[in-house]
Amino acid sequence: MQHSINVEPLTKEAFEPYGKVIDLPSYAPPKRGDGWDCWNYIDMLDVHEPIGFGLVITKKREFLVDAMERHVSREELLLTFDQEIIQPVALCADIDDPDEHPDVSTVRCFRIKPGQAIIIGRGVWHSPAYPAHDDARYMFAIEKKKDKFGDEMINPWVNFGNGDTVSFGDGLSISEADPSLIN
Repeated sequence: MQHSINVEPLTKEAFEPYGKVIDLPSYAPPKRGDGWDCWNYIDMLDVHEPIGFGLVITKKREFLVDAMERHVSREELLLTFDQEIIQPVALCADIDDPDEHPDVSTVRCFRIKPGQAIIIGRGVWHSPAYPAHDDARYMFAIEKKKDKFGDEMINPWVNFGNGDTVSFGDGLSISEADPSLIN
């Protein structure tokens, strides 16, 4: 069965069950200099191993998710560079269950603007991000270690149960997305 959901703006409150939002703080920067402002330690990654960085070019495609991955032993930072991206996420029901599947009823899709970032919490299901408009680039950072239930380099993708899929795109205006991609 195909489930349709709306794309939501990224807010700390809405994203809290899935992780943390990194955005420009509303308070004055604690450090300033000639031509720069600095907010240091606005959030933290909980790490114990070296961090690996990856770069993704996400290409314009149908707004449809049929599988997700999760990292039960690590958080993951995701930062968009040049375009808005949409990040689908789903809640983890049991972080200790190696046979868990993502639950389509908990999927939400968040719009991440350039300059914003998210830290996806341990166990949170997620797919690769989608471009909101045209092809986009984003970076991810994650501890370089094996996950509790295996190695994501083999095949991390787990389908939703019952052959379910999730489509999204409602909430994007025609000027914001290719009309052929909107439900």
